Amino acid sequence: MTPQFISENQVYALLKQAGINTPKHFFFSSVADIDNDWFEADEKVVVKGMADELWHKSDNGALKFVEFSQEKLADTSTSMESVVKTKFNWRGTLVTEKVNFSKSNDAPSEIFVSLQRDKCCGAIISLGFGGILTEAWARELKQSLLVWPASVYTPEEALEELEEHWLGKILLGEVRQQAPLTSRKQLLEFLQSLWKLDELMADKDIGLLEVNPFVVDSSGNFIALDGVGQSSLSPHVEPCPVPLQDDSFLKPKKIALAGVSEKQGNVGGLILENLRQSNLSDNDLVIIKPGREEFAGIKCFDSVSALIDEPVDVLILALPAQSTVETIQQLCKQNGGAQAIYIVAGGIGDGADQSGFGEQLESLVQNRRKNNLWCPAIVGPNGLGMLLSPLKLNSLFIPQRKLNVKFSPESQVALISQSGAFLITRLSRHSNLSLKYGFSIGNQLDMKLSDFMALMQRDKSIKVLGLYIEGFVDGDVCAVAKLVKQFRSENRHVIIYKGGRSALGQEAAAGHTGAMTGDYFVQKRLLQKAGAVLVESFNQFNAVFKWMAAYPELHTLGKLAIVTNAGYETVGSVDTLGDNDSGRLYQINGDDEKQLSKIFHRHKLQGLVAPSNPLDLTPMADEDAYFDCVEAMIEFGAGVVMLGLVPLSEQLDTHQLSQAEKFAKRLRKLAQHSGRLIGVVIDAGVPYQDYKSVFEREGFPVFDGMDMGVLGINVLKRAR
Repeated sequence: MTPQFISENQVYALLKQAGINTPKHFFFSSVADIDNDWFEADEKVVVKGMADELWHKSDNGALKFVEFSQEKLADTSTSMESVVKTKFNWRGTLVTEKVNFSKSNDAPSEIFVSLQRDKCCGAIISLGFGGILTEAWARELKQSLLVWPASVYTPEEALEELEEHWLGKILLGEVRQQAPLTSRKQLLEFLQSLWKLDELMADKDIGLLEVNPFVVDSSGNFIALDGVGQSSLSPHVEPCPVPLQDDSFLKPKKIALAGVSEKQGNVGGLILENLRQSNLSDNDLVIIKPGREEFAGIKCFDSVSALIDEPVDVLILALPAQSTVETIQQLCKQNGGAQAIYIVAGGIGDGADQSGFGEQLESLVQNRRKNNLWCPAIVGPNGLGMLLSPLKLNSLFIPQRKLNVKFSPESQVALISQSGAFLITRLSRHSNLSLKYGFSIGNQLDMKLSDFMALMQRDKSIKVLGLYIEGFVDGDVCAVAKLVKQFRSENRHVIIYKGGRSALGQEAAAGHTGAMTGDYFVQKRLLQKAGAVLVESFNQFNAVFKWMAAYPELHTLGKLAIVTNAGYETVGSVDTLGDNDSGRLYQINGDDEKQLSKIFHRHKLQGLVAPSNPLDLTPMADEDAYFDCVEAMIEFGAGVVMLGLVPLSEQLDTHQLSQAEKFAKRLRKLAQHSGRLIGVVIDAGVPYQDYKSVFEREGFPVFDGMDMGVLGINVLKRAR
């Protein structure tokens, strides 16, 4: 269906319903219908041509200023129609009053407003500099549109942001030598009317309205001088949750696996090897393998048709794409056999799918759900597997010798990744990272990111949830944002890395997982406002995830103190903070300096170390000196202490490790009793991995460089 164009006269009717002022106007489709009662003779009016898909009237000869008379209107309209209809389907003529409006001195005061009901993010209200120089003013003042996803912003919150924008400052007279054009009360009422207009758009299935410009009259009221719009081609609809019970997926009692062979490196065989290490017994596992009664001591079925009598909670399909689709079709035909299906194969709905398997499977699932027919919950395709620590269950097809998963049923951390490789490389990079749950969700053909988040939201033990996502299913970003808000309302944290932000990144994501990436700027606004911590790089994700995994009950961040034995780390830490964030450093006062001087004297460091923050203790400091200085920074009032230990110092126990272990335990008690955050930096190579592990075992976030630790704090501070 083609979206219908909405012309200015139709836009005015909508604006009036929302309580928004428009110029005095009338519309006629024939010169015989010109109404002389609207304007005085010779009154200056604006004549505008209305035509289908005519978005820019002044560029197409559809805008004239004349003095009002029936004869002039007839001549102007006839002449205008003859020009416009060569390109567009003519509708008629709109006549409006010529509005006198207030202007600021040498500053832009016209306003551009767009309301769009996006199929991915829902209602979006945008506002910025208006008039024909919209883009030029934005570039000159280095400020773009303000964008407010209506589902997470209120008019009051929008006003707070507008007041910090140059346009808001101009309107309220907060710019030098500028008189206010309107009041804060009137500006709020204007924003409230835009939110009402959005509700009208939803009722009337309108996808887009643009008004450029809005102006302010002498009384401070806002008036629309122009407007166009479009009906909705595909209205925003949040996808329905996949009907999946927690117990059948997070606590499976029986699992079936298809695609196992004796071939070395066979994916199904690797999955089976990992499954057999779980708390499930061999009697809880079933293999689908034609012509075999058993495989490696585990019972086999010829096909999934046997599952109708012996159903399983989860069926893992490590089969080629075509066989995968045929297997699911068989399950649907027999109306049962598995509550959830994990599709390992790619080539279904992604860049490698040349046979339409993704469309076939998606159509099957949608039709069965629409008609209330039985249908399994489907994860993937392109799903690497999952980790369920309570069952010590690992369904990844990565062998144990490559990735030794650390199960932790008591962990408060979970990670959901569209990319399986992202999941396993996080686990490999951070050997002390313990997850209660880890999921590779693949293409989201059926089970979406929000479905997995809902499972995690219901498990109140999960305090930190990390997300790596390349694309949102249409409408799902709103569902995700609502779940983020639920997490934050319970002081639980969601960290998001959104891949596919650039044009090239979008192409890469589509080729790999078939992801629909969408407009990242709007997604970012929506998710940040909901309370998510959005990161822009893998380094940021790693740093933030380390901090939050170590301190899942994190409430607030205080000032930062840095204690190290390397001068370059004191310099690098401040450089990482940058000028804009330097105020985050705790400022040492006179009493603090005296206290630090006493500590230096006690450890025979007087004359070698200056009391400051960052604090360079030099390589002469031992573990006791470090501890006393960290404790002092916390007593002074620092909320976060970065502890830099360059282990090549002779004073540190890096080989026997008895002193190091004692030091790490004292630090852990200090962090627990004080409620403050302590991070550890060990900038050294492979020979010192055991030394790093001492602090990791005590639960500290351990970084390879001071810049990474401070980077994580920077991101967390901005997000709060």
